[in-house]
Amino acid sequence: MSPKRLVLFDIDGTLLWGGSLWKESFIYAVTHFFPKISFPHVPFGGKTDIQIAREMMFASGFDPVEVDQKMQEIVALYVEKATEATKTRANEVIKLPGVENLVKSVADHPDMFLGLLTGNVKEGAFAKLKCIGLDQFFKFGVFGDDHWDRYKLPELAVFKIKDQFGHVFKGKEIVIIGDTVHDVNCGKAIGVRTIAVGTGRNIDQAELLSQNPDYFFKDLSSTDEVLAAILDPT
Repeated sequence: MSPKRLVLFDIDGTLLWGGSLWKESFIYAVTHFFPKISFPHVPFGGKTDIQIAREMMFASGFDPVEVDQKMQEIVALYVEKATEATKTRANEVIKLPGVENLVKSVADHPDMFLGLLTGNVKEGAFAKLKCIGLDQFFKFGVFGDDHWDRYKLPELAVFKIKDQFGHVFKGKEIVIIGDTVHDVNCGKAIGVRTIAVGTGRNIDQAELLSQNPDYFFKDLSSTDEVLAAILDPT
């Protein structure tokens, strides 16, 4: 039987807190190729890695064509630096409450198909998940290197899972779980079910709730309640 739900998890602030090594590695990679960057304030939450890099460099006055030409090299250096850092600093990555039990429950549930929808580039995403021992559970995902615009990722997920696994999901059969307004709104843009979680750092909970997610949980520790929300037939 085909699964009834496609469950797509964000990573940062939803499954884990990554620690400073990822930002340090990201800044190292950007600076390597654009040493004169001024690092203007750009919020990271809910955006793709590539979107963050582009916004930083555009705000610093770099030519968009040059930026896009260097982006693949920036991403490769970032992933290389971050992965190397995890060999000695993996303990900086903190698994959030209830995450392990929920991920395993979704992975084992016959009516659910587990996946990722994250702004992280694919290699960076799995490097983070490996630090908390959950990388092996995710066989599907859409990532920041699938498209730099996070709002394009839900639709890409629908096409990608049909192409790779032959499963067709639509509307509220698709569930996005995340900690930012962008997680909620990228899902609402194509009418999917959204579950917001209050574990993100520097997140305004009132603003998050104002976006009217289908469900909100302060964290993901209430496994049965989250599973019921995912399977809500309405």
